[in-house]
Amino acid sequence: MSVVDVALSPVRREAVHSSGYCYNQAGDSILIYLSVSGSVIPMRVLKSDSIASVKLRIQTCKGFVVKKQRLVFKGRELARNDSLVKDYGLKGNQPIRSPEGTGGAYFMQDKLGVDYVSIFKPIDEEPMAVNNPHGVHGSSNGEGLKKGTRVGGGAVREVAAYILDHPKSGPRSLSGEMSGFAGVPPTCMVQCLHKGFNHPNGYKCAPENVKVGSLQMYMKNAGSGEDVGPGGFPVEEVHKISVLDIRMANTDRYAGNILIGKGENDQTVLIPIDHGYCLPENFQDCTFDWLYWRQSRQPYSKETIDYIKSLEAEQDVALLRFYGWDVPVECARTLCISTMLLKKAVDRGLTTPFAIGSIMCRETVNKESVIEQIVDEAQDLLLPGMSEAAFMETVSQVMDSWLDKLTN
Repeated sequence: MSVVDVALSPVRREAVHSSGYCYNQAGDSILIYLSVSGSVIPMRVLKSDSIASVKLRIQTCKGFVVKKQRLVFKGRELARNDSLVKDYGLKGNQPIRSPEGTGGAYFMQDKLGVDYVSIFKPIDEEPMAVNNPHGVHGSSNGEGLKKGTRVGGGAVREVAAYILDHPKSGPRSLSGEMSGFAGVPPTCMVQCLHKGFNHPNGYKCAPENVKVGSLQMYMKNAGSGEDVGPGGFPVEEVHKISVLDIRMANTDRYAGNILIGKGENDQTVLIPIDHGYCLPENFQDCTFDWLYWRQSRQPYSKETIDYIKSLEAEQDVALLRFYGWDVPVECARTLCISTMLLKKAVDRGLTTPFAIGSIMCRETVNKESVIEQIVDEAQDLLLPGMSEAAFMETVSQVMDSWLDKLTN
């Protein structure tokens, strides 16, 4: 017996090129995806098709041979005589553009159009990108709104934040856990095609109108940190986000991109979102709103310190590359240096988010942060032809010197 999971998924490019796809979008057929043993198979079916007829299609599907199977949608087995649309509502709904932010962000609805299930952010609609819906266009040198970021690089960073938000038990790729230490919502890169996205030059069902971007699970919430203020936030919840932000050198953490959720026993949990400006090429624009919250002056718990000590930046860079991001050397360097700082700081007794975050952030716009000065000093010691490993060893030595001064 083989189990096949059925889902309505964002459109893949190979599906767009398939014959009859435009008819599929507008008429009596729909596109579904079958997840089979780690593989995803696109299949076009009629809205009137029964589950039995779909099973028959699967049995003869090219590259997949099975005599018996169970079709499962959202954990529920589909009955043979039921219809995909009539009984299970497998159809698409209009994406709803968020009025907030500087980039295109779309709430994707469930089958009934009642609840949101995810948020899609197309690369070509990011701030300063060609199809930005808010008129935020143009960059003379390709740099994004934040120093050290690039136009169109936000989506891959959104995914990177989820990949690197390891659960306490270790990397998600090994543990299989969905929820990470900081609680970044599950995020992946997808391709979507819909007339509801921003198409300044007009829309038609064609490959050139396929949007590539990040898709993040929608998290139910009671608003953001800006709506309620940070005064009542649990200390541990603030601390988990501080670890993520320091490690990722986030250049855009403010109360508005922290959602307020509910966990076990109705306890408040903080959900960090909007990571399109993390892992920059330099530390110039690091911004942490929590630096000024009372919770940041409380020491990390032993559990949090143990988590920090378990982090391995080089493995993280390899993990990002495994998932398809050709990480620029400058961004990989940022991750390695910030992770190094976290680990060295807690080893020396600097165990509050305020103490470590203050090293990362500038006191004034024109005064370099401590971490910038550390990098500058290491670069001054750099000899022609030095390897990246040799440079990182120099950074480590210079950082030791600075931290010794701060702790003595």
